[in-house]
Amino acid sequence: MAKIKAIIEKGHNIYFILIFTFLFSIILRTGLGLLCGQMNVFYDELLHWNLSKSVYYHLGSNFRNDILSYKEILYSIVISVSHAFGNAQTQYHVAVGINSVLMSSVIFPVYFMADSFLNSKYRSCIIAFISIMIPEMYYTTKILQENLNYPMIIWFFYIFIILILKNPYRIRNMILLGGYAFLVSLCKQMSLNIFVGVVLYYLLMFFIFDKDSNNRKKCLISLLFFVTVFLGLKVSYDILFDIVNGINKESSAETTIMAILYNMTDGYLLGRLFYPALSYLLLAALYFGYFTVILPLCMGRKLSIKERNLFIITGTVLISTIVVICFRIIPSESLDQVTARFHFRYMFYLLVPLLILLFSIYDRIKKIRFDNKIVILSLLYVLLLGYMSIIPAAGSTIDCVGSNYIKYLFNSEMMVNTLHMLIIIGIAVCIYLIYKKKIKLFYSIMVAGFILSGVISNVYTYIYIYNDKQDSINKNSDALILDEYFESQPDFDWKSLLFVSDKNVSDAKLETFFDRPDYYYSKTEDFTNYIKEHRGESFWNLNLYSFNNLFHDVAVGYPEYILTNKWFSIQGYEKVDINLNRYYLYYRNQ
Repeated sequence: MAKIKAIIEKGHNIYFILIFTFLFSIILRTGLGLLCGQMNVFYDELLHWNLSKSVYYHLGSNFRNDILSYKEILYSIVISVSHAFGNAQTQYHVAVGINSVLMSSVIFPVYFMADSFLNSKYRSCIIAFISIMIPEMYYTTKILQENLNYPMIIWFFYIFIILILKNPYRIRNMILLGGYAFLVSLCKQMSLNIFVGVVLYYLLMFFIFDKDSNNRKKCLISLLFFVTVFLGLKVSYDILFDIVNGINKESSAETTIMAILYNMTDGYLLGRLFYPALSYLLLAALYFGYFTVILPLCMGRKLSIKERNLFIITGTVLISTIVVICFRIIPSESLDQVTARFHFRYMFYLLVPLLILLFSIYDRIKKIRFDNKIVILSLLYVLLLGYMSIIPAAGSTIDCVGSNYIKYLFNSEMMVNTLHMLIIIGIAVCIYLIYKKKIKLFYSIMVAGFILSGVISNVYTYIYIYNDKQDSINKNSDALILDEYFESQPDFDWKSLLFVSDKNVSDAKLETFFDRPDYYYSKTEDFTNYIKEHRGESFWNLNLYSFNNLFHDVAVGYPEYILTNKWFSIQGYEKVDINLNRYYLYYRNQ
């Protein structure tokens, strides 16, 4: 180990190590994705995949033949190139490869910003390796925005460490930061927390942390430039997007912001959000490794200015994320529930700056007396954790991949209590090592813990989704048969297809494999009632659905084809005799 450390610290072959690790990660993740992955996850994957088809075919933001006011399409643009390759199955394989490249690429900005901050190549390598081993890297098997969002936010922290920490009030830096924050916001709605986090950071600098009167004036000017650049680009983009796509309704982001603002004024709701907010803080600290949060917090004024400021920006981004989750997601998903989904995928990237901070204070822990802060805060943490549900709800299978293996091991009341005990023992042992100045052993345990959790959680999750994949085979094969059949029909137009299924999300496994995104969709219940009440009439008044929108379209008329997941007797249509496993295709014969 000492030889390896010496070689890395001298800089010998460091670029070779990084490039080799990057390529190995791509090959491994692509292979695992092709072996285990499948195109279905809640409703998100269908949205991003269909929008990527719309981008490729120059259809705007078309989803089920409706133009969505959904503007965070940067990820869909990136993976749209996959539709230039082969059939739907091949296109998905290409997208998995793109995901693997995107996620694995974080090793470079993580290493270089860590090296700039720590001035230690060895420690920077450790952080870089952990950054591509965390369980949430499993998202490369899915068509999810996290595949682009993770590297983009890591680059945000790179800009912050390289530029902002060195010259926080330079106007050119603030213009760059505002422009990049806008770019990140095009990837994912939740990435608006980066903008809010920066605003909170500069407000804290102005009111609390920067006492210099000249700097405070510069602070306000810098914040004004940042906000102006971001909002200027954001508003311009939104207007242009609406004009190009012919949209005259609120975007999904605007709806989200209005809902958050409304919920903030709801006195009844505010009191009911205290528990989930505190739960998120406690669980986030736990999944970040606890000591990555508690040690910088306990050091307080003993942190250098750049350490303090990196800790503050990490904290403001975390707080803004939790606020959005509590005011937007919790009320509609798990209000008043003790066990809730833990949306760790909205914040897992914060582990990287926290690890940088943890290694930054490595050499000072032996010399610093913590008094009893670490013990008092740990006792308070353990006490509060006893009132929280450590095991997240079922939906966290995708929202917190690291919880999959925990839920498997601790799936009974007795084992949940065992988990509480293990956490208490683990914290106590680490505190003992810190007080005994066994810092090398403490850090070795922390690093080993992150690596083992990444490996074990990933292995378990890949096995889990491989087994689940078998349930999708019939639906995927039906979609490929349909694609082949429609391609063989002269002058077939996907707009002449009406797809009928039980509910919006039930057949995402089938729809993701359609060649095109511009077909119509209706629910089985609506369709059943319609053909009973309007027998033989046009389908122009049938309830149609896009993502979360109900609409009607006179252009539907009499669709050439109707695809259903149950048998129907439809006047004017006869069943097409093709070898489908689970579906029925009808052709208009009048």
